[in-house]
Amino acid sequence: MDYRIGSASMSDLESAKLVAKKLFETYDRDRNGVIDTTETIPMIVDAYKSFNRSFQPTRGDIDSYSKVMDRNGDGKVTYQDIEELCIKYLCPQFSQQQRQQVNKPQDPRIDVARRVFRKYDTDNSGYLNVQEIQKMIAEAYRSMGLAQPTYKDVQTWLEAADSNKDGFISLQEFEQFVLKSL
Repeated sequence: MDYRIGSASMSDLESAKLVAKKLFETYDRDRNGVIDTTETIPMIVDAYKSFNRSFQPTRGDIDSYSKVMDRNGDGKVTYQDIEELCIKYLCPQFSQQQRQQVNKPQDPRIDVARRVFRKYDTDNSGYLNVQEIQKMIAEAYRSMGLAQPTYKDVQTWLEAADSNKDGFISLQEFEQFVLKSL
């Protein structure tokens, strides 16, 4: 695979982010927002192919590779993890502090949104499904002293937050909804 983006230098931050996007889109084959073990294998194999070598990774290789990619140590390899790796290796002129600033949410609501999302994404799919959304809304209603949400309440919330209308809420959709509504 060729990850050159036009004639841009790979030391350019935006180019590194484009590489991260391409890598994530290529290997997150089930589009669940997480590169899982089965998706890690082709990454390793393709990396060796780029050096004209054949390689079949062992379980230990896969675990080590995943650990390196999981930059924040949450047990999931997300787009943010891949972007941070690309910036680290393709933009070595950025210090660790500068890299963290690039990936740090600017709005404090984003950080809260990410924590809430992780709490309710109980299957670690990278998306909130209807059952997870129902639990989240029920807890919010309970904390406000309201009656349990109806099916219509949950559907209304899902329709408002689900910008691509796939029936699930991705982290990005959740962040955008939080920013718009709070």
